[in-house]
Amino acid sequence: MRKILLLLLFIPCIAFAQENESYLIKAKVKQGSIMLGGTLHASAYKTTDELSSSQQTLEGSKINVMFRAKNGYFVLHDLVVGLDVTIDYQSTRITSDAEQNKPDNHTFGLMGPFVRYYLDNGVFGELTTTVGFDNFSANNKYNLFETSAGVGYAFFFNEKFSIEPTLSVRYFQQTLGDKKYTSIGPVLGVGIQAYLLRKKAHVIKRAL
Repeated sequence: MRKILLLLLFIPCIAFAQENESYLIKAKVKQGSIMLGGTLHASAYKTTDELSSSQQTLEGSKINVMFRAKNGYFVLHDLVVGLDVTIDYQSTRITSDAEQNKPDNHTFGLMGPFVRYYLDNGVFGELTTTVGFDNFSANNKYNLFETSAGVGYAFFFNEKFSIEPTLSVRYFQQTLGDKKYTSIGPVLGVGIQAYLLRKKAHVIKRAL
């Protein structure tokens, strides 16, 4: 139900893009342009944890706040490939055990590639995969893996800068040996991006 509500909230952005395509700056970006910027995300998940206890699986909830720096290069017109660097703050609360109900907080970093493709009306699709390490225990090193897929809308308020709301589904996994902690759920975000060399790209592509 939550995913359906989030989708309904995001539909007006797509409709806005379609209705205003005639007078907004088109989201056309030339091959060779550079994208710099970042996105702030917030999310809430239900979780299943096998790492924290050897005797039981713990059910709980998690609040996530992430900053994702996204820098990329347009390898083709409207197609950018780049590096995602994420700082992730997580606060987890156990709901299946009243004695462990205090929140457990962690901050760590992940890094990996992303790919994004833009339509002329500003709507884009994006796929990201990142990995990292979390050394919050003196004896254990936890491996981190994350992947997300989503859509967004680039509102170009001038030739080089855009504000970008996003909606994605994120899968996160933390492993130690044969045990793992996983979470999956929707993520809302908003970002600001700069597109270097885009003015030249826009002029060139008008003639295409």
